[in-house]
Amino acid sequence: MYQSGTSGRIVAALVSEGILDTARAEAALTVVERSLATTPVPAATPAAADSVNTKQVTTNPGEGALAAPPSVPPAGSGRPRLSEVAGYAGAALVVASIVLLGAQYWGEIEPLPRSIIILAIAAVLLVGAALTTRIAGGSWNSGRRLALRPRYFVSTLTLAAAVGVGLAVGSYLFTTRYHPPENYDMHNVSMTWGVSLALVVLLVAYLVVPSIVVHLGLAIAVFNLIVTTWLGEGRGAELWRSLAILVVGATWLVLAELHRWREVTLGRAVGSVYLLAGAQFLLSQENPGWAHAMTFAIALVLFGLYWWRGDWPFLAVGVVALTVSVTEALVEWTEGSLGAGGAVLIAGLTLLASSGGAILLRRRREHHDGQPPLISHPIG
Repeated sequence: MYQSGTSGRIVAALVSEGILDTARAEAALTVVERSLATTPVPAATPAAADSVNTKQVTTNPGEGALAAPPSVPPAGSGRPRLSEVAGYAGAALVVASIVLLGAQYWGEIEPLPRSIIILAIAAVLLVGAALTTRIAGGSWNSGRRLALRPRYFVSTLTLAAAVGVGLAVGSYLFTTRYHPPENYDMHNVSMTWGVSLALVVLLVAYLVVPSIVVHLGLAIAVFNLIVTTWLGEGRGAELWRSLAILVVGATWLVLAELHRWREVTLGRAVGSVYLLAGAQFLLSQENPGWAHAMTFAIALVLFGLYWWRGDWPFLAVGVVALTVSVTEALVEWTEGSLGAGGAVLIAGLTLLASSGGAILLRRRREHHDGQPPLISHPIG
């Protein structure tokens, strides 16, 4: 019974991560509570101490009490916030310059100078990210120890730089190798190269400064690379595309369970969505029943993962997968005779039923063995 309160949450987190044995949880709870209870109160500033000594208020007749000193924000407390706002504004202006240059001079500048300009802007963003890491962390390789706000700022800069690199390379290849309307990039070569290089930048950035921003950028870039890469024509290519998405989703989940992603919950959410998307890509095949069956199977797998790990993305995406699979299957079996209203009714009823089952599953999971659900790393 160590789930409630600050001390209980700390001990529950240690147990869930395997740092602390369950048998030692109660003893650890006692130690944590004793430590928090004896934590010294921060010393008051001289100005605050003077105000305490000189100001008194009478709470009851004949009884004096010292007035609590008013909370005075430390001098210069707004400086980090103002500097952060200025940094974001500067980064936004640099990114906006790419858009303005493209809108005003895109057709007038030659492909090579144009790409060089965009690469130079991306380099400025990367240098800004590196300097922020050095200043905020104290060293060049301190990205993993950065506080939340500097880490988000660095991640935003690197994400914008990755987009710039992909745009510079992709636009150069498209302009120099293909000349519409006579010629088109039928195999998406330019986009594949651009997305691939942007993905490399994001991967390096995540290894240096992991954050939710870069994590989401990686997820979007990988998905974009899979769906745009030329794999041939016909249903065979779409089958391979679906399998690739499923494999990436499973790999994402494995990395999350191995804590290779810093944001474990987000990694589980991304992997679950990938599995659902991969199953839905099978709708392009001649027999859509494979898509319905795969989506239903993924829903069951996600429910099982929720029972095992107790993290909400498994439950949420599992409910969506179950609703989608049942609705699509019934519409397919009735050959569309239900109409739009019938399809919506089926989806609503299935969602209600699956949500009720999810609530029951969650309650049983929380009471399983009398232990709280496993607590993963925070998303951000």
